[in-house]
Amino acid sequence: MAIDHSHTAFIMIDSQAGALDGPFWGTSRSNPSYEANVIKLLKAFRSLQGEDGPRIIHGPAGPHIVHVYHRSLNSASPLHRNSPGMAFHDISHPAAHETVFPKTTSSAFQGSDLGEYLRAKKCWKIYFAGLPVDHALGTTVRHASDLDVGKHVNEKGENVPGQLMVVGDATAAWAKHGGKYDAETIHGVSLESLKGEFCTVLTTEEVLKELGIHEGEVLEM
Repeated sequence: MAIDHSHTAFIMIDSQAGALDGPFWGTSRSNPSYEANVIKLLKAFRSLQGEDGPRIIHGPAGPHIVHVYHRSLNSASPLHRNSPGMAFHDISHPAAHETVFPKTTSSAFQGSDLGEYLRAKKCWKIYFAGLPVDHALGTTVRHASDLDVGKHVNEKGENVPGQLMVVGDATAAWAKHGGKYDAETIHGVSLESLKGEFCTVLTTEEVLKELGIHEGEVLEM
């Protein structure tokens, strides 16, 4: 029996060239598997869609894929609107039918229509990935929790909270204060600070299992 993913969204946060290809935030980054896991996740979610997006083909509709990018107001930032670094990174470039939201603040929900979009699409199972876990990604997830994003009425007529999930090995952090706080520590503490109160933290492998996809299938796509 096909799984209904029509209420599912996968949101990529700030996976941009200027963040990944330059030393602006430092040269020591956590999670060397970030790029590989993002590629796996996008392949997996896209495999559940039609060629033109989340529509019904032979079974339930597929998930919604959303990309958020930062348009910095800081002229020195590689994510500034006039910088080539503002572009999406090659590993996570949106497909033609996927939805894109710009932002100028840390949270993807501040000053954007992202929350309205998720309500209109009736998305209440929401996976987050992207950069950095201690900044834009973490801020976005906390804001989503505070806004009750995904809250809905179930088949019993009960108001239930949305399911907010961070893919912990599809995000990353950079070392702070000249390496005094190393990147892996920043990464781990940031995830632990989100876990439980604001979201569930999963691995890429666990997400693939929830989607009903084996990792070997993704590698063959």
